[in-house]
Order: sequence, then C-alpha cells, then structure tokens
Amino acid sequence: MARCPTRADKTPSLSIRELDDGRVLLHDFGGEKTTDVLAAIGLGLADLHPGSKQRPPRRSPSRAAIEHEQHIVALGLSLLAQGKNLSPSDLSRLETARRRLEMVGVRA
Repeated sequence: MARCPTRADKTPSLSIRELDDGRVLLHDFGGEKTTDVLAAIGLGLADLHPGSKQRPPRRSPSRAAIEHEQHIVALGLSLLAQGKNLSPSDLSRLETARRRLEMVGVRA
C-alpha cells in the first residue's frame, strides 16, 4: 500500500502488487483512474506489462510525484540518521525513490 501521488493522501490508499510474471496491478481505493496515477509518476499502462512490444514515450513526472519521492528519501534518511532500523521493504522503497529522483536529474 502507498499514498497516491495524485493527491495529498494522509493514509495509503493505493494498492500495488507485482505478479509472478512481472505484471503490476494498481488499484486506488480513493477512486483515481490507473492512467492518472501512472501519469503522475511519468508512466503509462504499457509500463505495467514487462515485455510489451509497444512502449509509448515516457512523460516527465509531475512536480507532485517528484516531491513525493523527495519526501520518502528525506524521511528514510532522517530515520536512518536517528539510528532507526528500517524494514527490508522500507529500505527497498527508499532506494527506489532515490533512483527515480536520480533518473529525472533531481538530487536526493
């Protein structure tokens, strides 16, 4: 579960699940369309299906999506600096946020 990048979620409402074959399922319990959620982070429907032969050009992520990733990095680094232990999934999400920011040229 994650907070939806299309709005200021206070609690996670976005379900994200990766299937064994690499496909990704998204469902926002707040009612956002999958295409809108993906657009907010610079992805399209083809990105949910690895091996798809036709990939549309990637769009730049929205400012809200970039800020969301920045918040994740800031929070994770702050917790680590305080000596807190992060779960493997939290560490993985922190690394994903750092990589996404790096891909768009934003310093984490």
